[in-house]
Amino acid sequence: MAYLYIDSTYDISIGVLDENLGWRVLETFSGVKASSVLQKETHKILKNLDLGLKDIKSIVTIAGPGFYTGLRLSEGFADVFSFSGLKHYSFYSHHIPQFLGHTSGVWLTKAYRGEYFFHTWNEQQRKDELIQLKDLKSYLEKIKDEKLFIHSESAIDDHIKDFNYTLISTRDLLSKKPEIIFKAILSTSLKVDSFYFRPAEEEFKANP
Repeated sequence: MAYLYIDSTYDISIGVLDENLGWRVLETFSGVKASSVLQKETHKILKNLDLGLKDIKSIVTIAGPGFYTGLRLSEGFADVFSFSGLKHYSFYSHHIPQFLGHTSGVWLTKAYRGEYFFHTWNEQQRKDELIQLKDLKSYLEKIKDEKLFIHSESAIDDHIKDFNYTLISTRDLLSKKPEIIFKAILSTSLKVDSFYFRPAEEEFKANP
């Protein structure tokens, strides 16, 4: 049995895990639209591994934080598998360091409209914030002593890179330690709602 993994939050990552939750393959496609690669490359990967639908036990997706269009495509793609009887599990990128035992930290990424998303957690609380560019410097100064995580280099910009803080990529952690991370997801049957930074009705409301 194998597990299919999809991440379309920024770049497109497609992977297949074996029954022991180790990677059989993990590929990332940068600078392309999810609609142009998701179905085609998933089919190619499964074909190269000689896997069919009957060989896939479940599909696991990252549900955000990320951009609306990419997430909607991976959701719909996962739904197709679910209609065929496969289980669908999902998690957030900022869950990854927590699965690996980091009891506190800050996960950050660029969001929409010149804003930046921060998820902060410790043993007492969890907090999500959208920070505007004009406030980014003071906010980063405030959290500089925290352990800082990002999804990947493609999910930040020069405004963040200019601070030269040590930033740990959760995509790299996922690549290196899949057994721990996916065991935590599957053992709890984790399934979360998609996270688009803002509710869709707020993000897409008409300008006055």
